Amino acid sequence: MANLTLYPATLQWAVEESDADPVALSRRRGLGQLPDWLESKEPVSVSFNKVEQLSRALHVPFGALVRSVVPQRRLEPLVQYRTVGNTSVQPSKNLQDTIDQMRFRQEWARDELLESGLDANPLVGSVQDAEHNDALADAFRSTLGLDGRSAWEGGNSSDRFRQIKERASNAGIMIMLNSQVGSVSSRKLDLQEFRGFVLIDDMAPLVFINRNDSFDGMIFTLIHEVGHVLLGTQELFDGIGGQGDRKAMERAINRAVVKAVIDDDRFRRLWQEKLDEGQEPADAAESIADDFHLSALAMGIQARQFGLTGEDTLEELQTRMNRHLQDKAVHHQDRESHGNGNRTNASRVDTGFVRLVNAAMDGGRLAPTEGFDLVGVRSPQSYQGLIREKKLI
Repeated sequence: MANLTLYPATLQWAVEESDADPVALSRRRGLGQLPDWLESKEPVSVSFNKVEQLSRALHVPFGALVRSVVPQRRLEPLVQYRTVGNTSVQPSKNLQDTIDQMRFRQEWARDELLESGLDANPLVGSVQDAEHNDALADAFRSTLGLDGRSAWEGGNSSDRFRQIKERASNAGIMIMLNSQVGSVSSRKLDLQEFRGFVLIDDMAPLVFINRNDSFDGMIFTLIHEVGHVLLGTQELFDGIGGQGDRKAMERAINRAVVKAVIDDDRFRRLWQEKLDEGQEPADAAESIADDFHLSALAMGIQARQFGLTGEDTLEELQTRMNRHLQDKAVHHQDRESHGNGNRTNASRVDTGFVRLVNAAMDGGRLAPTEGFDLVGVRSPQSYQGLIREKKLI
C-alpha cells in the first residue's frame, strides 16, 4: 500500500492535542521514527499502516493527521456554556472529537450540495415556536410518518428506530450514530454526558445519536433532535430536559415528541387504564413505553407534567433505566466487536451522505483516501462493503 505524506507541524499539533509523550510512543513497534518525524524540516513519507497506528495511539482522527494545515480547535458553541447546577462542565475529549468529526462531514456535504446547485432544506426552521407544541407535533408526524396508531403497530423498537432514521434521512437530515469515537473501541461515548446532538445548517442539517442508548431511548432522542432541526436551533441533548434558559424549549420539544405519537387525551386514558389494572406508576410508564417504542422515563415525565404521578416515579424510572443501560453496554460492546464489520460501518453513517461521497468519488471530485475518511473506513475493501450494505451497488 502506498505511503502517505505527513507534515511535522500537523504531527506536533496531534501530539500536543493528545497530551502524549512522544518518547514513550516511539517505543511502540513501528513508531520508532516518531521523534525524527516531529523534528523534520520537510514533509515525511509514512506507510498507511503506521499512520493508522499513530492515529489510534494519539486518539486523533486519521484524516486530521494527513492534513497539510494544522487543524484549529474552535470554541464549540454546543458545549461552551454547559453547566450542572451552577458549575461549569468541561466536555470530554471524546465528545469534542465526535463533534469535530461531524462538523467536518457537515461542512464537506454543504459545499458539495452548494456545488450541485441544490436549494436549502425547507425543513430547517420551518416551525416558529416550540411553545406551540401542537404545530411541532404535527410537523413530526408529517416529516417522520408518525401519523396514526398503525405507524407503531407490529415490529420491535429496533425496527421502529431504523424506520424513523430512514424517513429523517429521506427528508434531507443526515443521521449519524456511534457508540465510540470513530472506529476506536477504547473510546466509548459516555451516555451520562450526552445522548445526541444536532448541528444546524440550512443545506445539511446533521443529527448524531449516542449508540450506547437503548433503541427506545434513541427513538426519543432522534425525534427530539429532529425537533431542533424544525426549529432551526442546534443543541447537545443530555436527556435531563435542558439547562438554564433552554429548559422551557427542551420540555416543550419533549412534550411535542410524546404528543406526536400519543395525543394528550389518549395518554391520560391509557395511564388510568394501567393504574386500574393494578400497575404501579413506574410499571404503567414502562407498559405504555413498550407499546409506543418510547422511553419509560419520557412517559413518566409526561405523566408528571399532567399531575398524574410524582417525582418518586421519575426517580424509580431513572434507577431502572440506569441499571438496564449498564447491562446493555456489556452486550452491545461484545456484539460490535464480534459482529459484521460492514453492517456496523453502514449503521454509523447516513445513507444520503454515503451516496453524496460515492458520487463525488465517481466524478473525480474526491480522492479515495479522503472519501474513505469521510465515511469512516480505512480501505477499499471496507468501502466496498459499506456501499454494498447501503445498496448503492
